[in-house]
Amino acid sequence: MREQPWRRFVILFSLAANRLRAHYMDRSGLIITCPILITANPTRLVDMLNTMSLGNSKVYGMDPTMHMCDESCKNMQCEVGDQAISWIEDRQRRKLLIIAVLWRSQGLFSRGTVCYRVRDKDGVEYALKDCWVDEAKKDHEEKVLEIVRGIPNVVTLVAAWDVQYEGESDSTLRIRKRHGGKFSPGFRCKYHRRMLLTPCGEPLSTFSTKRELISAFRDFVVGGFLLLMFEFEA
Repeated sequence: MREQPWRRFVILFSLAANRLRAHYMDRSGLIITCPILITANPTRLVDMLNTMSLGNSKVYGMDPTMHMCDESCKNMQCEVGDQAISWIEDRQRRKLLIIAVLWRSQGLFSRGTVCYRVRDKDGVEYALKDCWVDEAKKDHEEKVLEIVRGIPNVVTLVAAWDVQYEGESDSTLRIRKRHGGKFSPGFRCKYHRRMLLTPCGEPLSTFSTKRELISAFRDFVVGGFLLLMFEFEA
């Protein structure tokens, strides 16, 4: 999930001393099954091999609301073309082209935040934030952005929504209910959320002059000052 943060969960199997275990990991934690002695239950080993070799992408935890191109796309006609690396669905389930991955978190059991530069069918570019948020704070960031809407140098929220999976809001609770309702100690339900923001800036690493860097820091200071003034006046 660190290298593929767009996965909803990961399922692994381990075999040691003739004992088979399944490992399930999502943004809320880890579940490990009790060991099964394969010499006494050989069909369980066959079931595991069938699952790993014949399962579809959903079984492996891939997010069906997006597609990340890989080497296999070069051998077929990929719908994203040469100007994009993948696609992702917006609130209305229309496909946005992913132009670049701007940032992604490295934690395994975390929000799993990934930020993309995306482009709609009209050629307009946005920043899209994909993350897993604690249920108690699901709408917090959206509410803050609505409060500061219109302040210069602060991004504007275009849309925010729960990612839908088979007609329901995607969450770690929903995933676990579909796989036996197992909960690890300290389990906290996390909802899969996306936010569409404008404008989409450039990473500092792409700046080539000191003037660009200083201008960016100036914008940070101006934006921060205006936020403080807004809070004081409120």
